[in-house]
Amino acid sequence: MVEYAGLVGIDLKLLAATIVNFIIFFLLLKKFFYEKVKDIIAKRQEDVSAEIVGATEKNAAAAKLKQEYETLLADIRSKEREIIRDANVEAQAQKHDIIEKAHADAKLIMEKAMAEIEVEKRKAMNEVKSNIVDLSLFAAEKIIHKSMDQKQHEKMILDFIDKVGEAK
Repeated sequence: MVEYAGLVGIDLKLLAATIVNFIIFFLLLKKFFYEKVKDIIAKRQEDVSAEIVGATEKNAAAAKLKQEYETLLADIRSKEREIIRDANVEAQAQKHDIIEKAHADAKLIMEKAMAEIEVEKRKAMNEVKSNIVDLSLFAAEKIIHKSMDQKQHEKMILDFIDKVGEAK
């Protein structure tokens, strides 16, 4: 029986046959393919879960490596700063040693120069004394017109020079 409600018609026999066919088709699918499809879906779900777990583990491992590298890098930077600080301290110590050595060398040179000056001063004084003695003898001979004994003249002049030196 076909009823027409306007332009569209509904055939109840056809509707019932379609429903029965759908139920039979559903039962056949369930019987033969449901478990296989369910197994495929479960396997795929396990694969996805395993990939997620693997990715999580890899992320954790990567984070751990990143942390280790950052720690290692921080240690390297710390050691670098320590090496630079030690080098600066050593350079300052060497600078200080070099300056002290230079001062000590300069002082030694000054002491040697002063000693040489003193030696030269004594030589000059002795030479001056000798020249004075010779001139005094010469002058004394001219004044006295007689030749005194050289030893007496030298003794007299040296006494005179010593007395003049003490008077200063």
